[in-house]
Amino acid sequence: MRSTVRAVVVFGLIAVGVSCSDGDSTPADSVGSESTVVDSNAGSYEATIRRTDDGVPHIIADDLRGVFFGQGYASAQDHGCSLADQMLKVQSRRAAALGPGTNNANVDSDFAWLAIGIDRLARADYAAVPADITEQFEAFAAGWNIHLEAVGTEGMPGWCKGEDWVTPITGEDLYAYARSIALNASSSRLASYIAKAQPPEPVDKGIPTVGMNSATTTIASNGWAVGRDLVEGGQGAILVANPHFPWEGELRFWEVHLTVPGELDIYGANLTGVPGIGIGFTSEFAWTHTVSAGARFTAYTLNLDPNNSTWYFVDGELVEMSEQDFEIEVRFPDGSTNTQTRTMYSSEYGPILDFPGVGWSDTSVITYRDANLENDEFILQYADMARAGSFDEFVEAHREHQGVPLFNTIAVSKDGRAWYADTSATPNLSAEAEAAYRSELAAGGLTAIARQSGAVLLDGSNSVFRWEEQEGSRDPGLVPWDELPQSERSDFVFNANDSFWVNNGSEVTSGEYSILHGEQDTARSPRTRENVRILTDTSETGFAGVDGKFSAEELRDAALGNTSYTAWMFREALVERCRASGPVELTPVLGNDGVEVLPAATIDLASACDVLSQWDGTFNLDAAGAPLFREWLGQFPISAFGDAGDLFAEAFDAADPANTPSGLAPSTGANDPVIVNLARAVHILRTAGFDESGTLGEMQFSARSATRIPIHGGLATDGVANIVSWGGLGSTTEPVPTRGDRVAPGSSLTSDGYPINYGTSFIMVVDFTSGSPEAWAFLTYSNTGDRTSPLFDAQMQAFSDKEWRSVIFDQDEIEEVAESITVSG
Repeated sequence: MRSTVRAVVVFGLIAVGVSCSDGDSTPADSVGSESTVVDSNAGSYEATIRRTDDGVPHIIADDLRGVFFGQGYASAQDHGCSLADQMLKVQSRRAAALGPGTNNANVDSDFAWLAIGIDRLARADYAAVPADITEQFEAFAAGWNIHLEAVGTEGMPGWCKGEDWVTPITGEDLYAYARSIALNASSSRLASYIAKAQPPEPVDKGIPTVGMNSATTTIASNGWAVGRDLVEGGQGAILVANPHFPWEGELRFWEVHLTVPGELDIYGANLTGVPGIGIGFTSEFAWTHTVSAGARFTAYTLNLDPNNSTWYFVDGELVEMSEQDFEIEVRFPDGSTNTQTRTMYSSEYGPILDFPGVGWSDTSVITYRDANLENDEFILQYADMARAGSFDEFVEAHREHQGVPLFNTIAVSKDGRAWYADTSATPNLSAEAEAAYRSELAAGGLTAIARQSGAVLLDGSNSVFRWEEQEGSRDPGLVPWDELPQSERSDFVFNANDSFWVNNGSEVTSGEYSILHGEQDTARSPRTRENVRILTDTSETGFAGVDGKFSAEELRDAALGNTSYTAWMFREALVERCRASGPVELTPVLGNDGVEVLPAATIDLASACDVLSQWDGTFNLDAAGAPLFREWLGQFPISAFGDAGDLFAEAFDAADPANTPSGLAPSTGANDPVIVNLARAVHILRTAGFDESGTLGEMQFSARSATRIPIHGGLATDGVANIVSWGGLGSTTEPVPTRGDRVAPGSSLTSDGYPINYGTSFIMVVDFTSGSPEAWAFLTYSNTGDRTSPLFDAQMQAFSDKEWRSVIFDQDEIEEVAESITVSG
């Protein structure tokens, strides 16, 4: 059961000649009305790229091949280094190009992606991909290559300038990278655990004896679809798209407009380096995504033969793991290279994991199965979504392909419908398996611990936990279409990363849905509850105003209003409790290494009481009290936000999920956690060099900008819709800003304040109430990855100032204001 696979990549080169009127490609920050032509004389592709002064490329061509060619060229102008870097990752060439990396990070990455196997799988699938889809990838790659040919590696904007690992790509390369994106909630997140999974020494290669041995960072988003019953005028609908993604790396969005007259006219954003549109609108509909709370993989414990740890039991029978020897090339600082070989192991489910705290012992190990590894349908689906002529065709693309990898879809139609669906790829457990899993959860132990961290851990020694195959599913073993949660309404639907169960304020979507889709009858996050409060508050003080109906302007204000559910719930009671307290004696706080982090202190809360009493309860820049309140909340464990206890007075009630748990927990007298935690919050702020009366704008800032740009918004526990924080997912090798040490456990505060590199990213409001779409947007980190560009910080500053940008969708207006280049090849 051994084979050898060598990580060798052969690039197909496109032979073109390129001439530019100015000797270079037009940069993303250029503005004006002059036209430049980049021409290879081949004539196979042609597109016109019209840049508006916000840096957005509006690409028009006579056919789909041309428009995707133009998208590839424009993408290379803005983020060429990101795609080149991701090619290294997915093709397991990082160590060969960049060296072993810190702590062998590049070596481990290369071996992990070889074990995942998506590059090999995608290349094998590429021959069967429909011609119109392969043309899309070939065209995008051709455009990317022609830009590289035009500027050379020395002309690439970004950290890859002059690097020899920036080379032409093929459509097949690009397709393999696109397929890897579908693994962002599964294999991609497990890569570091795959790389080091090795059996305990020594490994006996003999036949095993017979006998049974018993033994993550979150991507966030908001999506609001407000239908005709809740909009001013009573017709059309309004969409608010608000994904919260990293501000660095390959998971940045890139804003673009694609037009083929009479065939395609779509505006929106996609992840950098990928053809098409991932979130966007046409003249008929608009949609956004939020990451689903469901499971995209299932992990399995394997009971191993104690005499041979590469064999495991299933229903009492021994099964041998498969093993492959993988080779990679590693470059060293002196320019020398060598070949490294590593044997990687897989079970019938998938790769073996060296999971923290579990590892690989003589008797047990963990493996997993990925619901998106075989997902070649998602590329077909997004192509059909973009070309849909109506909202019904848009929905039908979901049913036909079932290719959405990890997202909820929130969408609106021109005629005023609002649609929610979680059609993400979800493992299908039988009724028997689900009942057994629920019993294991109730019993606690490793299964329950894994669930708390968002993972589903099953007993791989029991075949009942193999995925059940049913008709109507995208691939064998997944939940079929008829069992996927959906809801269409004329008032509103929304999602803020909690499960499908609450997608409207007044009703729940309950039923016999798999637990792997997410929980029912459980407490919702503070952010979900704030989303509901915003969309259902018809009082005079609500965002909808006195008429109780929303306009696009009111929804823009609501999206960045930074009102806080937890402040609305607790502030007044906290001030009252604070006023009644005296000085608080705090004991020292020790770090994980036993070293004192915060010394003992005596804290007088009088000034803190005053600050909180005068605070308006928002996380806006001028909000004095927001940092103090955040630090107070941060001292409670995350479990405190789900039921009555140290934080809430009233328990969660499944009949009222939008309003429970509720109330501030009553005082417990001496060492009341409400008061002790408030004193600790004051201590943390002072230790960091700030004051309890400091504003959010003084402390919270963009870490990626050339200047310190203040950033409004809050953390998940702050209970705001507009999430900003530090962290996020991504695997870039780009040098990016780092964060200093945090002052104390439970706090994200550093001596510099709250540096931000994650959160509200591409935020867009699309309004159909006048019949034709009108839209406004921010791309908080701008459309370029070039840190020297004037555009790099421009949109971050606009976001800080809440100065929404009108989206230019009309073709005549684009022609009036944009600078154009025509590219062909």
